[in-house]
Amino acid sequence: MIKKSIAKSHEQERYIEDLINSVQDDFEKRRKERLTYERQWELNMNFLSGNQFCDVNGRGEIFDNGKAFYWQNRGVFNHIAPIVDTRLSRFSSINPTMSVRPETDDDVDVAAATLAEKLIENAFKVTAMADVVKKVTVWSETCGTGFYKILWDSNGGNKVGTADGKDVYEGEVEILPVSPFEIFPDNLYTQELNDCESIIHARVMSTKNVKEKYGVSLIGQKIDVMSLTKNETPIGTDDTRGVMEDAVVVIERYERPSKEFPCGRLVTVAGDKLLYVGDLPYKNGEKQTYTFPFVKQVALSQAGCFFGISVIERLIPVQRAFNAVKNRKHEFLNRLSMGIMTVEDGSVDVDDLSEDGLSPGKVLVYRQGSKAPELMSDMTMPSDFNEEESKLLNEFVIVSGVSDVTSSQSNASLSSASALELLIEQDNARLVMTAEEIRRSYLQIAKQIIRLYAQFSAGVRAIKYQDDFNKTRVYYADKRSVSSDDVYIVNENELLYTPRQKKEMIFELYESGLLTDNEGKLRPAIKEKVLALLGYKELDYQKGLARLQEDKAQRENDLLRKEDTAIDEIDDDAIHVDEHTRYVLSEFTTLKDKQKQRFYAHIKAHKDRIQQKNINGEN
Repeated sequence: MIKKSIAKSHEQERYIEDLINSVQDDFEKRRKERLTYERQWELNMNFLSGNQFCDVNGRGEIFDNGKAFYWQNRGVFNHIAPIVDTRLSRFSSINPTMSVRPETDDDVDVAAATLAEKLIENAFKVTAMADVVKKVTVWSETCGTGFYKILWDSNGGNKVGTADGKDVYEGEVEILPVSPFEIFPDNLYTQELNDCESIIHARVMSTKNVKEKYGVSLIGQKIDVMSLTKNETPIGTDDTRGVMEDAVVVIERYERPSKEFPCGRLVTVAGDKLLYVGDLPYKNGEKQTYTFPFVKQVALSQAGCFFGISVIERLIPVQRAFNAVKNRKHEFLNRLSMGIMTVEDGSVDVDDLSEDGLSPGKVLVYRQGSKAPELMSDMTMPSDFNEEESKLLNEFVIVSGVSDVTSSQSNASLSSASALELLIEQDNARLVMTAEEIRRSYLQIAKQIIRLYAQFSAGVRAIKYQDDFNKTRVYYADKRSVSSDDVYIVNENELLYTPRQKKEMIFELYESGLLTDNEGKLRPAIKEKVLALLGYKELDYQKGLARLQEDKAQRENDLLRKEDTAIDEIDDDAIHVDEHTRYVLSEFTTLKDKQKQRFYAHIKAHKDRIQQKNINGEN
C-alpha cells in the first residue's frame, strides 16, 4: 500500500510538472507569434504621445532614427492626438438601452423580463460600466483591440449572513478592462473570440496579491508590464518605466469544452507553480454552456485576423509626411531670415563668422583685394510647401473620418445650419462601424451578466431603481427573473442621428397625427414620454402621474383575479381601461369565466364614467 501511494504521488507530481511546462511553453510560443502586433501597438502609443521620430527596425525593435544633420529641425506637429480625442468624445455618447425578451407572452414572464432589465441596469451601475467602456475604448482606439473580462465576485453585493465566523455576501458581477497586451489567442487568424480553442490571459501581479488570492508564496522579480518578460535594467534608468518589482507573470489558460474536458478547463500557472486547475468557472455561453469570460471590442476589423486595427496605423504615414513638410518649411524659413552668406576662400575668418553670424552692428573684416562676402539672393518660399501641407491636412480628415466643421477652412463658406448639420452627419457616418462594435460589446456583456446571475444567484435579490422622475423604487428578483437571456438593444446607434434630428422627428410625428388619439388629443401618458425624449421632462405638470396610474392599474389586475375591485375616484379611466384590457387579452386563456366577468364589470365601470364625464362636459 505504501509503494502504491508513493508511485501515485510521483505520477501526480509528473502530471503537474508536465502541465506547468505545457502552459509555459504554449504561452512563450504565442508571445513570439504575436510580437509583430505588439511592436505596432507600441509604435501607435509612441505616435499618440508625441514621440513621432521612432520606427521598427529589422530586428523588431522600436528605435529612434535620429538626425541626419545636426541642423535639422525635428519638431512634432501632433494631429493624431486631437483626432483620437475627438473620436473618443464622439463615442462617449454611446449608451445603449438594454431590453430582455420574455420566454412567453405570459404576464409573469413579461414581469420577469422587466426585472432582468433592471438587473442589467443595476449591474452596469455597480460596476461603473461607463468608465470601464471608456478605458477599453481607449485601448481599442490606440491598439485596435480592447477586452472586457466578466467575473463573479462572491464577496460583492449585500451581506446576507455569516458562516463559520465569516461574512457571507450575495455576490455581484465584476467587469474589468483588459489590455490587448495581456490576451493571447491560440490562432491569430481566427476573427471571432468564440472560434478559438483556447485563450491565454497573462498579466503581471505582485507576489503579495498572488499570496492573497491563491495562497501560494512565490519569489518575485522585476517584470516588464508590456512585454511580460523579466527586466534586467538597473533601477533608476529611463528603461525602468512600466516595470513592476517583486512581481510574477500569472498565466491563465482558458480551454473550450471538448470530449476530454466537457466543462472546459482553466489552468493557472505562475513562477513554475500550479495555482489552479479545474473546470471553467462560468456558464456564460448560449444555453448555459461553458465559454470564455471575455468580450472583444475592435476599432476596425481585419478580415481573417483576431486583432483589429487602429486608425492611428493609417494616420502614421500621413503624420510622418506632415512632420517632414513642416520641418523642411521651418528650415527654409530659417534660411530666409538668417540668410546664407557666400565668401571667397581665405577672405574672412570663417570660424568667427559661423559662430557669431551677422549680429546687428557687427564689423565684418575681409582681406584687401578679395571679393566682399554677400548674401545669396533670389531665395523665396516655394509654393509646393503650402500645397503639400494643405493636401496632408485634408488626408488627416479623409483617413480618420474626423473633421472640425466649425473651423475648417474648406467649410468656412458654409453658413447655414442645415449645411453644417449635413457635414456633422457625414462625420458621424464614418464612425458608425466603430460605434456598432462598442454597442455589440454592451450587448455581449449584458448577456453574460444575466447568465452569471442565473448561475450564482440564490434567494431573492433587492434592486434599487430610480425612474425618470427621480423616484426610488425597490424591486425583488429571484431565479425566475433571469430565466431568459434573450437581450437586445432598444435604441438605435447614437451616431446615426444628431439630437437636433431626433427632436425634429418627434415634431414631425406630432404634426402627422401619429401621436394623438382618435379625437386628435395628445394623451397625458404620450405627452409625458414626448417631453422626456425632448429633454424637458421637468415641464410635465403632472410629474409622472400617467406612470403612477399605469402602476396602479397593473396592481389592480392581480386583485381582480381574486376578488371584485371597485374603481377609485382618482383613477384616470382611459389609462385603466387600456391596462385592464391589455391584461385580459394577454391572459385570456388562463382566466376563468368568473375572473373574466370581474374584469368586464370593472372595465365597464370605467367606460361608464368616461361616458358620463363626456355628457357633463368634464373632459
